[in-house]
Amino acid sequence: MSNRAAGSGLVPLVEGDAEGRLIDRLVDVALAQRGVVALSDDRRTLRYGELLGAAEVVRAAVAEAAAPGAPVAVLRRPGVGAVTAVVGVIAAGRPVLVLDPTTPVTRLRHYVEAAGSVTCVVDPEHAEVGGEVCPTVLVPEGTVPLPDHSLEEVAAALRSAPTGSTDPVAVVFTSGSTGRPKGVFSDSRSLLHDAWTNSVATGCYGAGDVVANLLPLGFDAGLRGALAGLLVGTTQRLFDPRTRPITELPGWLEEVGATVFLASPAILRGLVATLPPGRSLDALAMVTMAGETVHGSELAAIRSIVGPACEIRNRYGSTETGLIAEFVLRPGDPAPAGATPVGWPVAGLRLQVQDQDGGLHDRGTGRLVVSGRWLSRGYWGEQQLTDAVYSDGEDGVRSYLTSDTATIADDGCMRLLGRTDHSVKVRGHLVEPGEIDAVLFAHPDVREAVVVGVASPATGRVHLVAYVVPAAPRLDASTVRRAVREALPGFMVPQEIVFLPQLPRTERGKLDRSALPPAPGVVAGLTPPRTDWERVVAALFARVLELEAVGLDDDFFELGGDSLAAEALLAALSEELGVSGKELSTNLLVEFPTVGAFAAAVRRRRAPAHPTLVCLSRGGSRTPLFCIAGAGGVALGFRALARRLGPDQPVWAMQAHGLENRGLPDWSVRAMARRHVRTLRTVQPTGPYRLAGHSLGAVVALEMARQLLAAGEETELLVLLDTFPPERGASPPVLTGGPLRRVKQLAALATTGVLPDPGLGHYLRFHRQGMALQRRYRTAPWNGRTLVLVARDDPDASARRRWAGHLTGEWSTHDVPGDHVGMLHEPNVAEAARVIASELAALDASRSDRAPLVVEAPRS
Repeated sequence: MSNRAAGSGLVPLVEGDAEGRLIDRLVDVALAQRGVVALSDDRRTLRYGELLGAAEVVRAAVAEAAAPGAPVAVLRRPGVGAVTAVVGVIAAGRPVLVLDPTTPVTRLRHYVEAAGSVTCVVDPEHAEVGGEVCPTVLVPEGTVPLPDHSLEEVAAALRSAPTGSTDPVAVVFTSGSTGRPKGVFSDSRSLLHDAWTNSVATGCYGAGDVVANLLPLGFDAGLRGALAGLLVGTTQRLFDPRTRPITELPGWLEEVGATVFLASPAILRGLVATLPPGRSLDALAMVTMAGETVHGSELAAIRSIVGPACEIRNRYGSTETGLIAEFVLRPGDPAPAGATPVGWPVAGLRLQVQDQDGGLHDRGTGRLVVSGRWLSRGYWGEQQLTDAVYSDGEDGVRSYLTSDTATIADDGCMRLLGRTDHSVKVRGHLVEPGEIDAVLFAHPDVREAVVVGVASPATGRVHLVAYVVPAAPRLDASTVRRAVREALPGFMVPQEIVFLPQLPRTERGKLDRSALPPAPGVVAGLTPPRTDWERVVAALFARVLELEAVGLDDDFFELGGDSLAAEALLAALSEELGVSGKELSTNLLVEFPTVGAFAAAVRRRRAPAHPTLVCLSRGGSRTPLFCIAGAGGVALGFRALARRLGPDQPVWAMQAHGLENRGLPDWSVRAMARRHVRTLRTVQPTGPYRLAGHSLGAVVALEMARQLLAAGEETELLVLLDTFPPERGASPPVLTGGPLRRVKQLAALATTGVLPDPGLGHYLRFHRQGMALQRRYRTAPWNGRTLVLVARDDPDASARRRWAGHLTGEWSTHDVPGDHVGMLHEPNVAEAARVIASELAALDASRSDRAPLVVEAPRS
């Protein structure tokens, strides 16, 4: 934490300041460091003095138009303008209600009506939506002209509202057990104390720090984080990952000089995936996250991209309480195994667990109770709900009964075990499935429905499953998802839809959740991807959506994709597939939401760094594995295999010349091999080499091994993946059908790589051309170490096993799951990777005493 406060005249925030008013503290900070940058985004920068002037314009407009007492909504583009409006509304003495522009209008209207708001502060681009949710819309722009007004006069105006420290300052909506949103309201005392615990009390940040804030202002953690940064005098750099590609994040963090990083675990996962190998964010002194379960392996991954002195904080809080506890991973501390604890309580709070009889205990397992003098006031306009979970002691200590089950160890460290109600955490958001039930019950084609959260066995992350009893015979999953998407945020759209004739019930007629059948998994479309490129894109869709597979016509958003999943997809395209971040945006995904359409759109924008060579994994010092794609196949088709071989195994892949660059193809296996050998030696100048090839690529790899041997270089391993041996009649004919059809096929074959074709025909021509080259290729038996892998589910499997007369060295055959194409894709690729990895490990063990290989960056 920086010490700038001492030199600026700013008095550091202390716990006793929580007895005052939030606006007074904020004005004091601004006057003490009026020339320091307070807020900046991609459009605007405000110094603290300028912040006061801009907030005064909002305050004056609100004070004139809005009646005292009722919350005033803020609906602005996330960034400086939204935070400024929040300060202005608070200064006017009205509670502020922040609305997120990405939320559906029906949901915004519900928030506004529940809060009793009739006035909304907007910017010009959201004026129309503001008019749909509030009768009075204010568009205050600009700042007070300081030549005409001194900053002290502006400060006095901002302090002028006749409010006290216990008057409501903010209303934030969260989900509740009633199945509808509840507004939690906080006063100055609560927000000031929470600012102190977030920053000074925990040593996380203070004046002089540059805080990279990626938390949405419309959520409680985002609002509290933005206010805390201003109340202690930090410089906040604001980045909205929903409107800017996450691929920009590493460069942006370095550009703004961020020392503290506030983000959700999902964004941090995207950052880890986006950061190029070998690059680290050494300027960061602190990384904090909150909102969902974080595993120790994820903390280790985050630690690998920051400097050695950086602290990583896993925090836990709620809208009803503010920050509750934190677990700090300091330099040198081992990362915890499994789910990370949420740690120890922050200053001013006491944590206990309630047993089944209502007894409270400082240690043990039960329903968590949080006690302190600084909790939120309760639920706006919902006294009965407030009384059900809040209680006040005679000593002024307020207690809140959470819906979390926790265990508190003897040393006071707390772990969360789950929820006592049906609410779940989905991508960091607390979701009450009853809200989704209500939307589905309102649909005319739904007789009844129930939504539950299901944890993935592999990752532990929760997704939503809707069990639906149709009232109409043709109700389908896309209709159900569309109905939810139109009413609720994207993270509340069920990923799986299960149709039932009726919901299971107990003898007393109550819903029996334990009898709901297991969800079968999202059913992908019937049309499979047609090319390697489409298969690669489909695999990325499936990975970010946590599905087994997706089809060519499946819609990203109808499968449950939201803005964070979209960012993860774009980050993977940029980092793993070499697509420039400048060419990618969430708008592109909205315009082309299916696998087929999106793959075609991205292909038109993709410019490979090398025409035939792709690096799939650069890490580690082991001997690289070079993989050769089959006829019409792209090098990226080996991506799943590379991932399975592990981060310490370098993998490079090659594809036909002209396939994805302007150029004529090679017209023999030997010519293709010569080109690939030249390319291979720009990466690894000398042997021994390890080669693998799929289909046509396998016989090209065989020919490469022969040419390398002729040049005096050793190929210590050759892997032949599901290919026909080089003998007459082994592979199927290239031309099929009647005479006219054969003539057309021959004409298409002759124009391979000549006629421009951005579509599927281009790949099919290269595929047919490759088949022709393979049928003509003949060679002498190979005497080197060889693995033959055959796809056991392929109809030509027996023909692809007939290598006995062509291999005279040490060799073995292995059947692996999948068909000819599917063997290289999840989940089938796991077995192929296991066989290859075992052979590579044996080679490594046998050559451990040799000099290390020199591997260079490729030369075009």
